Amino acid sequence: MLNNQSWNAEKEILLTTMDLNHKPYEIIGLVYFQVSNRGVFSNQLGKLMKKYEPAFEALKEQGLAGQTRRVWDFTQTDLEKAFFVSQEELKERARTLGADAIIGIKEDTDILANEIDFSMQMYGTAVRFI
Repeated sequence: MLNNQSWNAEKEILLTTMDLNHKPYEIIGLVYFQVSNRGVFSNQLGKLMKKYEPAFEALKEQGLAGQTRRVWDFTQTDLEKAFFVSQEELKERARTLGADAIIGIKEDTDILANEIDFSMQMYGTAVRFI
């Protein structure tokens, strides 16, 4: 969880590509998010990148982004930003459902022939710990 409370004051949602065998939970439902940098959807990505700019900056301040450490290098591509934005938007959907975690996350990226335009889908199962 980032320490910058100004951009994410709500509870942190655990994200994992696996199951949580160590903690009992109940399934709430599926969560899904899609974003693209082409056509009508490119405007959506631009707005979301602005929305999460404080998060990008907080990562840089903590040394988790930028040139010193390349965990997240938001100076490179919109695809990397779209991946981060997709995770954060999944968390928002999970919070709305009262979830504590999203398990079994899958991501699919379609990169077009020009190798610049892309479409990304991310989805998983929202769960509540019991």
